[in-house]
Amino acid sequence: MEKEKETLREALRIKKQIEELEACDIAGGYSSMQRKITSGNRKRRIWAALSRAAAILAVPLLLSSLLFAYMAFGGNRAEHITLVEIKSAPGLVTRFELPDKSAVWLNSGSILRYPSAFTGNTRQVELNGEGYFEVESNPQNPFYVGTASGLRVMAYGTRFNINTTEESTETVLAEGKADILLRDKSLQKLAPGEAAVFDMGKRALSIQKVNTYEKTAWKDGKIIFRNAPLNEVFQRLSRRYNVDIVLHDEHGTAGKYSARVTFSDETIQQIFAYLEVAAPIRWKLSTPEQNSDSTLTKQRIDVWLTKK
Repeated sequence: MEKEKETLREALRIKKQIEELEACDIAGGYSSMQRKITSGNRKRRIWAALSRAAAILAVPLLLSSLLFAYMAFGGNRAEHITLVEIKSAPGLVTRFELPDKSAVWLNSGSILRYPSAFTGNTRQVELNGEGYFEVESNPQNPFYVGTASGLRVMAYGTRFNINTTEESTETVLAEGKADILLRDKSLQKLAPGEAAVFDMGKRALSIQKVNTYEKTAWKDGKIIFRNAPLNEVFQRLSRRYNVDIVLHDEHGTAGKYSARVTFSDETIQQIFAYLEVAAPIRWKLSTPEQNSDSTLTKQRIDVWLTKK
């Protein structure tokens, strides 16, 4: 706020200087000078000298006026556009608005980068993690979300969820229309209720029908699983509660089990107590250790899948 006040004061000061320069009666001075200088060699020489001096003075005055006007009304505009980075604290969901009034929810530990003002005919942001977007409609200025995978989502007025991991990028469309792009080439147009999953290793895109509320309920503080495999369950719990969950599947039977449950205010210990009843697992929650810089290590849960 103080920066904006200082900019306004500077603009007013420059405006006053311009007005003082404009108040100089150059034309009147020129006429007065012309009346006082009569014919004669000596007077002609004086007139010529004064004319040259007036010309020399007029050019800097003009350039100064143009420079002041540029600085006050447009020269610094680009400098005021900065890159903003928002990071959602571990274990929390963060909601905020973009410069175009579009709303964004960031899941635990996720990062969004965007300019302090959208310029030109596009609105571009970069996401690392998981985010839910409610984009303000503007057909003339499409909205782009870029990811580390190189995949981009283009929308005009849409509600959608993007979840990026090291293995894949999942885009779920809840409402409106969206295009999935790779290197500015359209790969797929999504319809509401569809999810596009881009496999980082195979560099392949697959489309499937999903329950959109199951995928987006995290923004409302809920975790919903509908026949979700254990690997997905542990991945989403890890992000939500900011813990490392390590699955020890010695017998390779994790694929046989899935979860159908909804969590909201439960602690991670309560959730695993429930999972222990629903699936043949045992688990251990480690105590965080102190690092040399006085910070604590991330809490870890080891899960062993036992053979029935």
